[in-house]
Amino acid sequence: MPNADGPNLRGFLREIRRLDTEARLRAAEGRIAELEQRLAELSLLDPVTGLPNHRRFSDRLSQALLMAQRHRGAVGVIQLDLDRFKRVNDLAGHAGGDDVLRQVGRRLQGALRQGDTLACMGGGRFMALLPELPHALGATRTAQKLQEALQAPFPAGAREIGLEASFGVCVFPQDGMEAEELEAHAEAALYRAKERGGGRIECFTTTLDRDALERQELEQCLREALRNREFQMCYQPQFRMDGRLAGVEALLRWNHPMLGPVPPGKFIPLAEESHLILPIGEWALRESCRQMALWNQQGLTSGPEPLVLAVNVSALQLTQNNWDQCVVRALADSGLRPGQLELEITESLIMRQGPEDILPLRRLRETGTRIAIDDFGTGYSSLGYLQRLPITTLKLDQSFIASLQASPGEPASEPIVRAVIQLAHSLGLTVVAEGVETEGQRDMLDLLGCDCLQGFLLGRPLPADGFEALLQSMAARGFLEAPAIRAQGPSR
Repeated sequence: MPNADGPNLRGFLREIRRLDTEARLRAAEGRIAELEQRLAELSLLDPVTGLPNHRRFSDRLSQALLMAQRHRGAVGVIQLDLDRFKRVNDLAGHAGGDDVLRQVGRRLQGALRQGDTLACMGGGRFMALLPELPHALGATRTAQKLQEALQAPFPAGAREIGLEASFGVCVFPQDGMEAEELEAHAEAALYRAKERGGGRIECFTTTLDRDALERQELEQCLREALRNREFQMCYQPQFRMDGRLAGVEALLRWNHPMLGPVPPGKFIPLAEESHLILPIGEWALRESCRQMALWNQQGLTSGPEPLVLAVNVSALQLTQNNWDQCVVRALADSGLRPGQLELEITESLIMRQGPEDILPLRRLRETGTRIAIDDFGTGYSSLGYLQRLPITTLKLDQSFIASLQASPGEPASEPIVRAVIQLAHSLGLTVVAEGVETEGQRDMLDLLGCDCLQGFLLGRPLPADGFEALLQSMAARGFLEAPAIRAQGPSR
């Protein structure tokens, strides 16, 4: 006799399987929803620090502005950028750099109020949102607290790294009404802080707004300048104390077809900020080496001691891992002897470098390339550190030359210049005085034992054809036979 419960049992089992399947589907859908929610949250966070990213910051800024408009309150926006942060990655590696960024985030977060927002933009840049400010000065005071939070060194593996940051501050409503406008104005103030040397706080002004627009237009022109061959190298002579030509400094100039000559102090900092200094600096190096090698071939630089070509190196170039190879290629392609090339690095820049950063200099020095410290006396040199650097030349900053003969009651720089020259000679270094403009300065430097002079008294920077004419004239007069220095070059 068939079992009457058989069909009912099978139906029951099918129902159980259906319910189980639906339960699994609901669980899967719930899990998918959780993952989607988590992904949505992660899309609003910086992957390195876990802080809000730019998208979340902008959302919160918009909300804060709506609240401030209702209650007639103030909102502060601070943008900060860690100065020369690439050096941290070079010293500690990218993993170590990421760890330092996380430490920075924690310190900055600790300096803010509970309702404030700290966001990470990546690459060492952060933004802080300060809603419900009681007054505009609160934003500047908060920036000062953030600056103080970064003062202690940061552990990075076996070493400690000191960091500085530049800050740009703006406040709603006086500095802007819209979120994008406030962010742009905070960035403009940040760039002003960097232009003034970094490690400082700048607040937005309407002048900065005009400056930002001008800078943006100038940067676009700068991007086109190299392609349109608007750059030119000029050459300023350097003389030994007996009147012989010792070398020449190559100086970059920009002549825009509509703007006319653009001062180096205006376009070079902008080129560094935009990283355009890398292709521009490489062009300047290669063009200068090519030109000096051509003068060698023409017999205009022959003599018992070859003329030295001095070329400036920017901060950004120095931090590139392969920049010494760029120098080697420029020498090889031009045929210029390494001993004729001298790379000028400012004192403040070279003193910020760690032992690893100095390795390219040491490799270049081993090839015979000369290394000079420019603007010496304006930085913070440690004498022990100076002794360990692979340098051949000190260039005395022109501010010391200008005050060699001070007016009565004003401090004279003669004791400092005398001490620097004696120090350099004890280390086997050559001393070049920059900015020599009077015969009195020249005579004083001669008495103090300076090796070489450079300045308007002896010769202004000349384009290549003008300097070539000067070389031809001096060669015809036997300039290697130590003519009187008073006869060399145009006077100011």
